[in-house]
Amino acid sequence: MFSTEELELGVVCNAEDVKSFVKTIIQSNFKNEEWNKKNESSISEGRLNPKKRVPICIWGNHGIGKTELLKALANELTTEQNLNEKEKWLFTNVAPAQFEEMGDLLGMPSIDPGKLDDPSDDKTILVPPSWTPQKIEEMRFEETGKNGPGIFLIDDINRADIRIISGIMQLLQDFELVSWRVPDGWQIVLTANPPGGGYIVREMDDAMLTRMLHIEMRVDEKVWARWAEAQAVDPRGISFVLAYPELLEGRRTTPRTLVQFFNSIEGLEDLGDVETVDLITKIGMSCLDKETVVEFIQFMRNDWSKIIQPEEILDSTNFKEIEKKMSTLVQPKKGSKVKRVDAANIVVQRLINKIMVMEKELDKLNLENIRSFFKLDSIPLDMKVASGRDLLNFTLQKEGNEIAIKNRTLISKIFEDKELALLILEGM
Repeated sequence: MFSTEELELGVVCNAEDVKSFVKTIIQSNFKNEEWNKKNESSISEGRLNPKKRVPICIWGNHGIGKTELLKALANELTTEQNLNEKEKWLFTNVAPAQFEEMGDLLGMPSIDPGKLDDPSDDKTILVPPSWTPQKIEEMRFEETGKNGPGIFLIDDINRADIRIISGIMQLLQDFELVSWRVPDGWQIVLTANPPGGGYIVREMDDAMLTRMLHIEMRVDEKVWARWAEAQAVDPRGISFVLAYPELLEGRRTTPRTLVQFFNSIEGLEDLGDVETVDLITKIGMSCLDKETVVEFIQFMRNDWSKIIQPEEILDSTNFKEIEKKMSTLVQPKKGSKVKRVDAANIVVQRLINKIMVMEKELDKLNLENIRSFFKLDSIPLDMKVASGRDLLNFTLQKEGNEIAIKNRTLISKIFEDKELALLILEGM
């Protein structure tokens, strides 16, 4: 038997690729359910075996957004499938590490009085816990008269007691336990922390591991920054993460704690004020590694004021000013001859992210400024090529709301500019 330390926990991916993987498996599970319904008679006669839904396990370090990804996915699937409020994707989760005994998983015993007014007709049954997909779906049907799909997250599975892990094996195999079942259309997704790294986790044996599909999630600063732009996270924080991506996965510094920090310091901007710096430091030290706090203060003092915001570029009515600011931004630091490519990267990446998550339609001024921006000499060629590839991939996407679809069409038109197209596409 292999230990989890010897196993590869699936392919290592960023959050967007993990989401795509999960959506693909969900689609496959739905096809399997449809196949079972079409072949119900042959299955009941034993001539065919049913095709089973397959659970997914997402491995990854703490605080990187595994749970939030799945919550967002439920909303995204609702939008993509154009489901109404009554039939939308639901989300429920449970952390089995909280379970003390099997009754917490299976439900507590209760007396069913039966149909006869006689104790001999009584029987003991198990009442499913309120967090189970079965109870959640029953509640939906009682309130709306409709059924629908959902995601059932079993969070941090390998932190649970070994008895609970063993009990969950049947759920993963059959999508049901003795006292409750996972309704049709519902998907099981698990999360787990990888072995090592100081985590107090249980080893799962081969019988458990082979009941799931596995993928490992790692933080990617560009993907995180795009998410943060859409969530209106403090722009100082987004720029800082793009400047220091190596700090994203520390002991206490994680995407989760960084968002806590950035939200907490919103409005605290005067770093010339000793009390403000002291307060920011105290807030930072309450949730982040010391190194992160020190680097953030330094970044705010030295670089932040020079960073050009995406809105400045998009809405500029005097693009010469943008050109001048970018030229100044990339100038080598005192005593150095190396241009500030790192600073240019922050501006470029934030602009691309802003374009991808905009909630308003791009206008002619925005498009002209985007064209002009990527022609600037202050942006290195390899950065222009990478940006062009990102924007081209954005135009090829098919999912999204009406504004996103319109903006993708509009962005595709910037490649009609021959000078820009040659500059970017020839470097690919």
